[in-house]
Amino acid sequence: MLFLVSGMVFIAGCDDDDDNGTTQPPTTEPEPEPDPGEEATRLEPAGPVEEDTTYADIDYNDDGTAEVIRVTDINANGVVPPGDEDNQVTWTSDKTYELNGFVFVNAGETLVIEPGTEIQARLGGGADASALIVAAGGTIEAEGSADSPIVFTSVRDEQEELGRNDRGLWGGVILLGDAPTNNGGQTQIEGVPDNTGSRILYGGDNEDHNVGIFKYVSIRHTGTQLGNGDEIQGLTLGAVGSGSTIEYVESYASDDDGFEWFGGTVNSKYLITAYETDDAFDIDQGFRGSNQFWFAVQGGSEAGRASEMDGAGSPESATPFAESIVSNATYFGMGPDRTADQVSGDANDPFIIHRDNNATSYHNSIFAGGRTDFGIQIEDLDGSEDSANRWDDGELEHQDNLWYNIGPSFSGDTSFEDLIQLTTGDDGSPSGDRGEAFRANLADYLNNNGNLIVTSNPYTDITREGGNGTFQTFTPTLQGDAVQGANEPADFGAKSPGVNDSWTSVTFKGAFGPEAAWNLDAGWAKITQDGTVTLP
Repeated sequence: MLFLVSGMVFIAGCDDDDDNGTTQPPTTEPEPEPDPGEEATRLEPAGPVEEDTTYADIDYNDDGTAEVIRVTDINANGVVPPGDEDNQVTWTSDKTYELNGFVFVNAGETLVIEPGTEIQARLGGGADASALIVAAGGTIEAEGSADSPIVFTSVRDEQEELGRNDRGLWGGVILLGDAPTNNGGQTQIEGVPDNTGSRILYGGDNEDHNVGIFKYVSIRHTGTQLGNGDEIQGLTLGAVGSGSTIEYVESYASDDDGFEWFGGTVNSKYLITAYETDDAFDIDQGFRGSNQFWFAVQGGSEAGRASEMDGAGSPESATPFAESIVSNATYFGMGPDRTADQVSGDANDPFIIHRDNNATSYHNSIFAGGRTDFGIQIEDLDGSEDSANRWDDGELEHQDNLWYNIGPSFSGDTSFEDLIQLTTGDDGSPSGDRGEAFRANLADYLNNNGNLIVTSNPYTDITREGGNGTFQTFTPTLQGDAVQGANEPADFGAKSPGVNDSWTSVTFKGAFGPEAAWNLDAGWAKITQDGTVTLP
């Protein structure tokens, strides 16, 4: 049965208290469950449902109210139902909401999502993908809680237990704004078809832009392939400003990046990305936010870099530079025992890479378990602006970080010279202005700024397959050099004043420690449910 709402949004389902953008329940008895032999499952067919022709399998409670509500963005008019004077809609925790294609929160609209609400996305790729997109000028108030998180997942989660390797089942979540980028104007966000029009534009000069609140949210099984070859990350932030609240967010099993920033000034705390097939954290186009408590864990067969940090597109000298700050991160790589023939993606690249004039700084962080011997690359080009220039000028910093178990050659004799990969030409020789001397100069800088290569595990327990292979689980209890030695980054929040612009004072290194308030014991993140993290 279908219930049609003319105009802006199609919503299949019912509400027992008020219309809230839905029709009232039928006066007849609730429809019986479909016969098992009928093709009435919500999992098939893949792709968006044509609201005027296709049977929608709606689950009803015993009182006839809708348990599952399918939401379709009709005529590019956004998520708020027609006739709503407040231009706002609330998704409530007593129902499951099903994204049917690309669903937008338009400029001037507000989507409120209650704690404990589950949003499921229909299967499909390309133009048939499903995603939630908050356009520039739109607002999302998605504030879950530690014991009642908001979960975005696939409709397959309804009928089967999805895990680490279930990726690319739907698009993802995209938040857009009008904060500065270095694109020179508005541009279209990647991963969304061009026919969605101006609603996918982002960028401007509003550093204080506020997209709303996105807190205690878990986004799972994203990254479906689109027709133009792009994918959507677990969470994409395009020109989101520092008036926004982004904290306690998990991206789990993405078939692309975990998180990606395209410019903007938003600050963040308590971010998790696990088992993505591309980069864990990807920074582009002049992102200048300050961030604390980031955690990443890579799978064993396909992954990119733990952090890919780009500055600008064309020209690479465009400003503002990407001077973001990350403090207290923990990144676990694929594992040194994973050989080149066992992996795919960008798994042969350095663990951390700065390029295209990027100037992201890392402080008080732990980098462990990288697959290759190369832990870091700062791009050094011949005769042009590059990230090495940003390092020369003191804008790109690495201070008070720990490096452990990076690559198959890692040993007690490993030095920073061993972990540095230079930018090279086709013949394999250094191609930048600084030549081979850059290796020694950068290594001296790392040694003189509180960075340490440690041969003892910074956590009491990290379990990998075969000892050093695919990641299995870890207990976030610190030991050794990770217990102390943290220092406040000098410029934390200076380039992005607003929400979360102050550094949480801690003594430890890495993402987990006594002063951090992850609240993982309440169960809001998938990584505690699947055994990735074993709490002490």
